[in-house]
Amino acid sequence: MWCADSRQLTDVRRDSPAEDRTDDGERGGQESEMALSDREPVQGWAAVPPGPSAGSGPAAAGAPLVVRCFGGFHLEIPGRRLDWASVRPRVRALLRFLAAHGGRPVHREIILAALWPELPLRSGVRNLHVGVSMLRAFLEPGLRRGESRFVRRDGESYLLALPPSAYCDVRSFEEAVATWRRAVCTGDRAVAVAALRDALDQYGGDLLPEDGPAEWVVPERDRYRTLAAESAATLAALELEAGRLTAAVTAARRGLELDGFRDDAWRVLAEAQQRSGDTAAYARTRRAYARMLRTLGVDEPARVA
Repeated sequence: MWCADSRQLTDVRRDSPAEDRTDDGERGGQESEMALSDREPVQGWAAVPPGPSAGSGPAAAGAPLVVRCFGGFHLEIPGRRLDWASVRPRVRALLRFLAAHGGRPVHREIILAALWPELPLRSGVRNLHVGVSMLRAFLEPGLRRGESRFVRRDGESYLLALPPSAYCDVRSFEEAVATWRRAVCTGDRAVAVAALRDALDQYGGDLLPEDGPAEWVVPERDRYRTLAAESAATLAALELEAGRLTAAVTAARRGLELDGFRDDAWRVLAEAQQRSGDTAAYARTRRAYARMLRTLGVDEPARVA
């Protein structure tokens, strides 16, 4: 049989080694020499291909702003060709940071801790103001003071403003997950299945892989990956319940690609293969599951059922 208690597997995994300025300050310091001039190599953002999310489909069609953070950063404004090579690396990082929050305001202290942790407060705030000013000028050339549609200030917080008609994969993913959870509470399985499928469509890969192991992105990247894996495993179980065996196999495999230690995804995958009569695939899944358990120091199951 499969690992009898998924809590046992979870326990094994856990133990395995595995001062402020006004908006004038934002506009007045563009010529200052500061940390914004750091000599990081220019990343070719414009060349980053879109991830396999719904951003290129109906959800993004006609949107005034398209933002993708899963699988690689991508931002487009219809009718504009954005020359990312002209934007300083730290300013691009600021845009990615705001984009990753899906339109939610972020307090300046959180931004400073993430992007300018080495600077004293006054210098960090100055850099933030200049960075915001540069972003506004880049995204909206000829912009007059206080008129930005996209990079907005809310008290001591900043945000990448996303009007309802804009597309952002992070926001769409979170909305789909929220819809799924509400459907669980109401017992509406059809809505839950549709929401989970939508969530997986939005999740095109790891959050901002170009930011590597930056401390500010790793926890969020892991959180989204875990949530996507949970969504896939849950969808697989619902598809299996409905007798949609091929869909169950596809969803279970997606879950295991995201987290190869999910016991629930292994169970659904094997059962769907067994019920569909695919004995060869079922045998391969048994062996792969046993190997996974051995890496965790868990006894190999005597049989799979």
